[in-house]
Amino acid sequence: MTECTILSDSDREVFDVIWRHGPIARVDITPLTRLSTMSVTRITRGLTEQGLLTEGVRREGGRGQPARPLMVRAEAAYAAGVYFSTDDVQVGLINLGGTLVGQTQMRAGIKSPRDVAQLALGEITGLCANHGVGINRLIGIGFALPGDFIQDRKSLNAHALFPDFQGEDIGEALKAGMPCPVFVENDAASAALGERLMGIGQTVDDFFFAHIGHGIGGGLIVDGRLYRGANGNAGLIGVQFPNGRPRPSGQDLLESLRAGGIAVRDFSDLEDLRPQTSAPLRTWINRAAAQLRDGLWITARLLDPRAVIIGGRLPRHILQELVVRIDDDQFCNEGVLLPRPRVIASSLGPQAGLIGAASLPFYSRFFGAS
Repeated sequence: MTECTILSDSDREVFDVIWRHGPIARVDITPLTRLSTMSVTRITRGLTEQGLLTEGVRREGGRGQPARPLMVRAEAAYAAGVYFSTDDVQVGLINLGGTLVGQTQMRAGIKSPRDVAQLALGEITGLCANHGVGINRLIGIGFALPGDFIQDRKSLNAHALFPDFQGEDIGEALKAGMPCPVFVENDAASAALGERLMGIGQTVDDFFFAHIGHGIGGGLIVDGRLYRGANGNAGLIGVQFPNGRPRPSGQDLLESLRAGGIAVRDFSDLEDLRPQTSAPLRTWINRAAAQLRDGLWITARLLDPRAVIIGGRLPRHILQELVVRIDDDQFCNEGVLLPRPRVIASSLGPQAGLIGAASLPFYSRFFGAS
C-alpha cells in the first residue's frame, strides 16, 4: 500500500463490504453494493494491486476452478487508538483486518492533552516494538475525547473533570511529537464507530449508540457511516439529564457507589461488582435504566434506528443488566403497532471506545465519505 493511496466513494463501498463479509467471492459482492458487476471487478482489481486485498482459496466441491474469495489484507496497515479517563489510559494497536493486535492499560493522572500525548507516544512505541510493527507503518493515531466540540471539531467543551482540555485546539495539542497523522473524535462517536467496524454493528447499518462514560452521550450510525452533524455533536442525549441531578452517567455511578460505602476510583474498579451482592449498584442500575428507557424512547422515535446499542466505559455485565431492564415489549410501545428498535448491549463492552479511537484513521482513509 502506498502512502498516497486515495479511495473513491465507490472504492470505499466495496472495501466496506469485503471488510464486513470477507472472505467473500466476487460474485457475492455486487448484490451488497449499488454498483455494477463490471465496476466491482475493476475496483477489486485496483484494491488488490494497491495491496489492500488478498485472495484466498476455498473449494466448494464439484468441478472447475476453485473459488478465490477476497479478504482484507490485515498487515497492509496499522493504526493506534487512545481512550482515557481521569486515572486510566488505554492504548491499542489494530491492523487493517480489524484485529486488536495489542493493548496496554495504565493508571495515570491526566491533567492536559500533552499529558495524554506523551503517555500515548511511549505506549504506542512499545506496542509497535513488541509486535514487530515499524512505527512508520502506522497510518494514524486516534484519540477519543471526553467532551463535545465547540468550533469546527477543534475546540472542546470538555467534561468538568478535564478542565485543562476546555476550549483548547485539541488536535494541535495532541499532534506534538507524533510520528503520523492524529485524528480526534468525542468518546461517544468513537465507541459507535468501533461498534460499527468491529462489533455487533457490523450487521446493523443504522443504529444509535448510547455511550455511558463520565457523562452520557451518543453516536449515530446512518447507512453504515458515522453521522457527526453540523458541529460534530450528533447524538448528544445528555441534555435530557441535567447536571446537578441524578443521571444515568458513569460519573454518577461512581459517586453513588462511593456514597454507598464502596471504594472505587475509576471504571476499571467496577469489574468485580455485581448487583446481586451490591445494593448501591443494584439501586443505581434500576434508577439509571428507568431514566435511559424514557430518554431512549424519545431518541428512538426521533431517529427511527434499527437498533439502540448501549455501551461505554461500564463493564459488559452492567451494560447487560441495563438492557434487560429497558428492552421489553413495552419499550417504544405506543399501542399503535409501530416497529420498535432492538436494544442491545455493546458486544465490545468497554473496549468499544479504544477500538473506535484506533479505527478513526482507518475510517477516514478507507470507509468514510472521501
